[in-house]
Amino acid sequence: MKRFVFLVFFIFGCQSTTPKPKAQLALKYPIPQYEPIINNCTYTFEHNQLAMPKMLSSCGIILEYTSLNANLYLTYFDLTKFSLDTLLLDFDKRLKMFGKQAFQVYESAYENKAQNVLGSCIIIVGDSPSNLHFFGTDTQKHYLTGSLLFEAAPNYDSLSPAIAYIKKDVQRLFETLYWD
Repeated sequence: MKRFVFLVFFIFGCQSTTPKPKAQLALKYPIPQYEPIINNCTYTFEHNQLAMPKMLSSCGIILEYTSLNANLYLTYFDLTKFSLDTLLLDFDKRLKMFGKQAFQVYESAYENKAQNVLGSCIIIVGDSPSNLHFFGTDTQKHYLTGSLLFEAAPNYDSLSPAIAYIKKDVQRLFETLYWD
């Protein structure tokens, strides 16, 4: 009997509760499949098939990422009708407006001399309503700008995987942007 009691204490007494590791959000996004955008505008690029394009007047496009509750808004400007300096100032104002809650701002420049495309992509780290902004231009005739907006509360920690996923799509947009 003493052995039995000792065995019971040994089995149940030696069990200690170990803290469980903190849970990590495991989001899996599909591997992007790209296809050319079909429009009657003076520019073309490839977009992720996950994003459904919606054409707007004056050659603007909304790429709707319905599974991510996100929209990538693209606006085109003809530089024969608009000043590049004014559009760049407007871009800076937009960054200042959305960057008020920023912890950090990351900028990556893009240049493709063969296709005559210069651009910049900005990531705002912080609880901003819009964390990704970009523009591409040939500095003479074409200017394309874009912003990413989510249909969710601006919580950067929760949105950062989706922002990183869509940033790769913006990189592909730059790589395949062609002016007609």
